[in-house]
Amino acid sequence: MQLRTTSAFALYVGSYLPLGLVLLVQDVDPVAVRRGFCPPSAWFGESCVVPLMHPWWAFGTVVVGIACLILTMLTLGAIGTPRQVSVAEAKHIPADLINYAMPYIVSFMGLDYGSPTRLLGFTVFFFWIFWITYRSGQIVMNPILIVFGWRLYEIKYSFIGIDKPRLGRALFRGEVEPDKVYRKGSLQDVMILRELQEGETNG
Repeated sequence: MQLRTTSAFALYVGSYLPLGLVLLVQDVDPVAVRRGFCPPSAWFGESCVVPLMHPWWAFGTVVVGIACLILTMLTLGAIGTPRQVSVAEAKHIPADLINYAMPYIVSFMGLDYGSPTRLLGFTVFFFWIFWITYRSGQIVMNPILIVFGWRLYEIKYSFIGIDKPRLGRALFRGEVEPDKVYRKGSLQDVMILRELQEGETNG
């Protein structure tokens, strides 16, 4: 399965939901916080002010991140795994946190929603990192999947009935066990493995 650019970008944005939360916290207005919070009965009144300097930007970024993360999980769940493979060896590959952490580092360099030029520069940087990640076929290997139990492996495997061994990278929700048969699909250059269904036979 080859991702379209729009779908790939949604997966990429979803992996940066924590960055949206970081920017939201940085947007908190200390003066508004010191005035205290509104009681629930006054939430929709004119006197109740959200303690954010740019609430639409701050909340909008988080909402978009949540929507894209949900899309990511739905995409992973919708990938077909029609073939079966026997895994001979499996080695866990730690997530590459360097490229993933770069936008976070930039966000702490004076970036806020009140600085249009800095925000524009960050947007260009964000799109550039996305394009490099997409073209390299690494778009599905974002570290936030670790939170949901997904892990990246380098595996030595063979298709059922074919003895020729192959090497590849695979995402699996859990721990891949050697000498075991899994169902296999693919997303860009990465395989997606799933457990055999109950009552499903090898072959």
